[in-house]
Amino acid sequence: MWAIDGLANFLPYAGFPLLLFLPASILMRRRALVAVAVVPFIAWLFVLATPQFFLTLAEDAPAGAPTLRVVTANVLMSNENLDTLAAEVLAEAPDVVVFQELTQDIDDFSPALAAAYPYRISTDTPWVTLASRFPLEGARVLAIEADDRGRDLLTAAVEVDGQRVTVIAVHLMPPLNGEAYRINAQQRALLEAESDRVQGPLVVLGDFNATTLSPTFAQLLIGTDLRIAAESRSIEPTYFAYGRLGVRIDHVLVRSLGIAGERVFSLTGSDHRGVAVELSLPADSSAVAAAR
Repeated sequence: MWAIDGLANFLPYAGFPLLLFLPASILMRRRALVAVAVVPFIAWLFVLATPQFFLTLAEDAPAGAPTLRVVTANVLMSNENLDTLAAEVLAEAPDVVVFQELTQDIDDFSPALAAAYPYRISTDTPWVTLASRFPLEGARVLAIEADDRGRDLLTAAVEVDGQRVTVIAVHLMPPLNGEAYRINAQQRALLEAESDRVQGPLVVLGDFNATTLSPTFAQLLIGTDLRIAAESRSIEPTYFAYGRLGVRIDHVLVRSLGIAGERVFSLTGSDHRGVAVELSLPADSSAVAAAR
């Protein structure tokens, strides 16, 4: 199962040979070859369309609606340019930022970033950090059963214009083998259980190591009613495994929140790109109550 789930992320590129084979078979006027090529080509197009069912597209925020800007950034654990990366994150001016693969305190490489986000919580083994301009309410670590404390989840709530927004920070284990898949399953189960307990606006962000073509990730989205925040239906890649062949595995997922804008930006020294999303809250607290 882990191999299927991992390989599913790269299904869009499996159809590239069909782009050559189908026209060639048509030019050769070989009906049998055309028939052989058309069926997998249609199936491939259907696969490419599946992410559209999991998107929450950006739209203009209602007049007077408060907003919350969030960023997720996988910094790459071996990154030697964290000071430059910190400046890039600051330039996005988020209210809340989640770092992955961060193995040191923010104070150690960017006093400016530390000053801008004084409210922070990290996994016990430095790896994931949730930092905020606003005080964090009920901040806690959600521990998985496995011993890897860097793979625990983080959760806290922030108050925006009198409204409470719950934030969950994640870095899911890539399903590279059976053991990694079991840890990933523990993380997803914990995330789903915590999401079920949340009332009102919820944002989950981080490196999920999965695209919407991953069966388990799609199952998570369906089970929690979370949706991917996106500027358009053509979502930008955030991770490039092979040259220009990129996939979107870093996500901002939302529930009971609007999307006012989304941007993918460069992270110096990292193999990922960052994602910044402007979230819009209901214009009044009665709308929040109605969403519960």
